[in-house]
This record gives sequence, structure tokens and C-alpha cells, in this order.
Amino acid sequence: MGKSTLLRQMARSAGIAVHLGPDAPKPEDLVLWDLPPGTMPEALPEAFLAGSGKLVLAKRQETLLPGLVRALAYGQAAVLKAEELLFSEAELAQHFPGTTNLLDRTGGWPLLVAYAEAGRAHIAPFLRVEFLQSMPTADLLALRDRLEGVAPQILPQLPLVSSPKILREALAEGLHDVIEQRISDPDQAQELAAALAERGDMTRAITTLQRAGHLDAALDLFTKASDRFYIYRYGPEAFGAVLSGFPTDYAKNSDTITMSLAMQALKRGELARAHRLLTERFGEGVNDLTTVFADRTAYSPDFLAFRLVMMIYEDYLLTDTLFEQVFALADDFPPDAHLLQGTFYNAVLEFYIRSRRFAAAEDVAAHALRHYRQANVPHLCFYISLHQSLMRLMMGDAVSARTRANEARQFLESVDFESPDDDRLLVLLDACIAYEGGRAEPLAQFLHYDMDAFAHGEIWPSLIEFALHYGSQALSEHFSTIAARSFLDRWRVYQIRNRQFGMMIEMREAAILQNANRWQEAAEKLAPVPSRITRDWVLGAAEALERLQDRDEIALALIWLRHHVFEMPTRPGLDRQLEAMLNNLNMTGRQRMGVEIWLAFVAKRQRNLTRARSLLLKTFEEAARLGAVAPLAEERHFLSELIEHQRIGEFLEASGPARQALRRLRDSGLPNSSLGAQNGLSRRETKVLMMVTEGASNKFIANTLGLSEATVKFHLGNVYRKLGCTKRREAISAARALGLVG
Repeated sequence: MGKSTLLRQMARSAGIAVHLGPDAPKPEDLVLWDLPPGTMPEALPEAFLAGSGKLVLAKRQETLLPGLVRALAYGQAAVLKAEELLFSEAELAQHFPGTTNLLDRTGGWPLLVAYAEAGRAHIAPFLRVEFLQSMPTADLLALRDRLEGVAPQILPQLPLVSSPKILREALAEGLHDVIEQRISDPDQAQELAAALAERGDMTRAITTLQRAGHLDAALDLFTKASDRFYIYRYGPEAFGAVLSGFPTDYAKNSDTITMSLAMQALKRGELARAHRLLTERFGEGVNDLTTVFADRTAYSPDFLAFRLVMMIYEDYLLTDTLFEQVFALADDFPPDAHLLQGTFYNAVLEFYIRSRRFAAAEDVAAHALRHYRQANVPHLCFYISLHQSLMRLMMGDAVSARTRANEARQFLESVDFESPDDDRLLVLLDACIAYEGGRAEPLAQFLHYDMDAFAHGEIWPSLIEFALHYGSQALSEHFSTIAARSFLDRWRVYQIRNRQFGMMIEMREAAILQNANRWQEAAEKLAPVPSRITRDWVLGAAEALERLQDRDEIALALIWLRHHVFEMPTRPGLDRQLEAMLNNLNMTGRQRMGVEIWLAFVAKRQRNLTRARSLLLKTFEEAARLGAVAPLAEERHFLSELIEHQRIGEFLEASGPARQALRRLRDSGLPNSSLGAQNGLSRRETKVLMMVTEGASNKFIANTLGLSEATVKFHLGNVYRKLGCTKRREAISAARALGLVG
């Protein structure tokens, strides 16, 4: 408060002197007694208690004055509280005319009022010398927390929350100086770091040791704080601050720091830098995965666990042999090494998702979640729940996906640091679940506002597939084919280095073109894709479709099958090929729904209405149970013809769940009849027109559809007549204007 200053002001006003020191003053009419701190004063004179004069005493709270408690008990003394010693706004205006905001800046404290204008620079040194330098380290840190608003319950006797700005600034400055001074002293720096670590402020503890030159102690504390997993406990910013505090030469000689720097590089998308860091520390052999995992004695279990995680960022596909070697790695981790155990299962989870082994993926996800819970790292628990929700979406189960997404949200809310990239992941997940249920608005909003930031963040391959599929599909359905293709082009720029990722983009673009009835263009897009799964391979495949395992090969086979269903649904053997595909256990639930719809379409075209109805009813009832409308909506081209058939439509309407799915499907934009039929075109005429819009010649159309060129010309003549056209170019313009092609 500035008690001595206040007493001097009172003394000048009364025309008397201040009695300073521990000796008891003699009674007079008015005595002003200033007790210095750290003194052992004499007892309060009995004469004052007997009423011989008045005494105004100023002392610190911890200074004990014998006899004062007795005087207070008998009502012969009164204690002035802090607020009673403050200048009021009226008093400040009277005694300090012309000053502005003096009450806001000083709070009315006499000492601060005196320093408010001249001499303000001396407050911080005064506080430092008089108070802060002698404070124990723990109290200094508590005071800093209080000033920073971290822990207002600490040191409640200091009303810092409402204290004057000048005091808070001076205290902060003085605290900074004292703490910096202690950091420069090796012994005091270690004491300070220990106190910080005790309070859970690991980043400041480690950086304090680093600045004091105690690098080994800093590394030891970093290791105890989970080393490369530090990023999941304290966030990327804290992780970066700690790593930057280790000098380059020192870091190069530490396995722990090297792997942590490599982890940081992976998180930033700098795969080449991660490779370079590992190669410089561990040698060229780290790039030969077969060798790395074949002889587990050559590397530590910690390094092998990290190398396994790095394979995910490399989008590496495990062979059966390497998979066995990787699984043997689990035996090398101590049972209580929960972070390593969880990370092992987390990495294996990604590989299982990519190979569509969802039952095994669910099992390892449960193991990973259990270990991460034991390690008390909610950020890593969030990633597991996120992947569990993603798997449910792939399986076409929007209901379970929503449950897992809510669990992921709860984990993320308990993370102690800001993580905007993960917030965006959760927003995207929620939007995709809504889209799966027939609501496209949240996903459209995400694509508009957040997609660029999302694409530049850290994304695992399964999440890339996730974003690609839903983003391109939503844009094609609710905006335009151009918007969807532009979206995919942006991803080509972001992820141009990854071959498998590039293949995924090509297949998504082909699917978008198919949805826009640009089938020939889609086939031309697929033809150059480097894979054994070609158009001709699929055309002649049978049981081989059932045995496909690779994610991209399955996707490519499906898109070619879809093409064949459109081009020649009555081709002998096509239904058996689709059945073989349905027997493939590596497909996702969403993919399975699509194949079932194609098979129903083929059955209808082959005049087997009974089978078409039963297949479609099964698919619609399953979609209703799982809350998944989007997989149906993506097959609008085939479903429109099926549903508009009276016997099939009525059969579906008779089932409550199927009727519910059908209503939601129509609400999401399924037309009640085909656009071609609305304009008087037959199915054959519509197909000929669509191929013409893609630039196909009459000869090509004839060969593709199994017709003669004369028959193609006949159908084309009917198209011209019904659309009021005389030329090929006019027919193409009319088809686009009517929405027959995207």
C-alpha cells in the first residue's frame, strides 16, 4: 500500500514527525508510528490503552506487536482495511487536479499515486529489491501464475485480479527480472526448474534448464515427460519450443531428440527431412524396412515403433511377411509401456483400415484406446475414436459413426492445449455423418470455409481418402461437376508426391464423370491408370474379383464394373461377376451397397424383377437401419430407373424401413423419373445421346452398344426429332441444357 508514504503525508498535514523504529513511542496527543519490516518491536505502551493520546500504527501483516491483540479484543483499537486507505475519485480530483485516469491506473493506492507521473520507472526495482528477491521460488511462480490468470486461487491475500494496472505491470517486470537472474545462476536454475516441473509447467522447466546450460538434465526431464509424445501432451507449440532449445550438435548425438525432430517434421509434412534426420543418426539401413524389422536386435523397440508410424506417412503397403515381422514387435514392449503399446496398435490400425480388414481394425483400435487411456493422453484417444467413426462411415453405418464422433469430441475437449487442425477434423467428421444421413449443408459449408486449411494440415492417408470421397461427391451432387473436379485438382497440387494418392484422385474424378453421365470421358480418364486392373481385365474376370485385397485395386475394379453395368447390363455373366464382387470380404459396407444396386439394375434389365426387388429391398432396409442415405444417392443413375418401375416401387413402399429410406432419398434430390424419359427419349436414345455429348463417333457407339451403325443413326434421328434439332452440335447443347449430362 505504501504505508510509510501515507504516514509521511499525514505527518506533514498534522505538522508532526513520524516515529520510526521498533522502540515504543511516548504517549502524546497524536503519534504516528512506522514499524519497519523484519523488526522485533517493544510492546504497545499501556498509556495509549489507558486513553493518553492517540496512536496511528503502520506495519506489515507479518510484523507482530505485543499487546495489539489485547487492545483489539477490548475494543481499544481498530484495523483499517486496505480499501479504507485508498484515495477516492473525489480526493484524487481534489489533490491531483488535471490528471486523467488516475484512479484506473493506481487504484487509489498512496504509493502508486505518488509514482503515477514522475518516478514510475522505480516501482519495479523497488518491488524487486524489497519483496521479490527474497521470495522462495515456489512463491515467485505462484505469483506469476496469479498475474497471468493461470491460478487465481493461489496467494488469495493479494487482490491482483482487481489491482491497479501500474502494480500488475511493475510486478510482472520485477518477476521477470528476478526469474531471469535465478536462471543465470546454475544452482538456482535447477531449483527453479524443479519447482516448475512440480507445478506441471514442463515446457518452462525444460527451457529453463536449457538456458542455464544443463542440457543433460533438460533431456532427462524431456524423456520423463514422454519425449516425442510430448507433442500430444502439451501441444505443437510447446514441443517446438523444447526441441529448439537443444543445440544442433547436441541433438545429433541423441536418439531421443533425433526421433522427436523427425516426428516434428512428419507433423509438418516434411517427410524428406524426417528421412534425412534418421539416416544421419542411424545409417542408411533405416530405409530398408525388410532389414529393419527382420532383425529386431539391431534397433531399439522405441525406434522400431517410431519407424512403424513413419511408414504410415510414407503410405507404405505392408506385405504379408513384413506384417508378421511387425506384429512380432509387440512382444518387445514392456506391458506398462502404454504409449509405445498404444502407438503400435495405432499404426497397425491404419494398415488394417487401408486393407479394409475392419473386424481386425476394431480389435486393435480397442487395444490402442485402452493403452492411451492408461497413459492418460486424451489427444491420442481422440485420434482412435476419430478412426473408429471413420471406419463406421466406410461400413455405411452412420448411426454408430455418430456415437464414435461424440466420443472423439469428449476426448478433444479434455485436451489442455488448442488444436485447431483437430477441431477441423471433427467438424469434417460431423459434416460427413450429416451428409451420410441426407443433409449436405454442413459439408458444403466446410468445403467452402475450411477445406484449404484442412488440406494444409497433417492428414493420415485414410483421412485423405475420407475427405476426397465425401468432398468430391457432395460438390458434384449439389454444385457442379466442374466444382468437384476443381476440388480434386487442388488436392493434386497438395499431394503430388504420393503415387497411390494420385491414383485415388484419378478414380474419384472418373466416378464424378460417371455420375454426370460422361461415361466415355470417365473411361478415358481410367485407361492410363498404372494398374493390372484394366477394363479388359475386369471384363474377363470372375472368381479373381472375389480374391482382390488391395484397396486401390478393389476401387478400380468396382469403377470398371460400374461402367460395364451402364454400357451392357444384359451381357451374359455380368451378374455372376457382381456376385463374385459381393463375396469379396475386403470391400467396405458403402461399396457393397453400390454393388447390390448394380446387381438389382442388371436383374431388372434381364427381366428378373423378383430378384431385382428382393435385392433392392434388402439394400434399402439396411440403409434405413444404418441411417445411410448417401450410398444410395450416389447411385442415382441406376436407382431412378429401378424405382420408377411400378412393381419395384410399390414393393419398396410396402416396407416401412425401405419407405423411410426412399423418402429421405427423394428429399435429397432423387428424381422420380429419368430426365431422358421426361423429354420423350427411350433408354437407348438417351444412352446414344450421352455418348454423342462425349464426342463418340457412330462407329464407336455401335461397337460399344453391340449395334450396327445404321441402328445408331436411326436412334440419333429420333433424338434430333424429339429435341427439335437438326445437327449433332445442337443435340449436345440441348442435352446439357436439359441436365442430361453434367
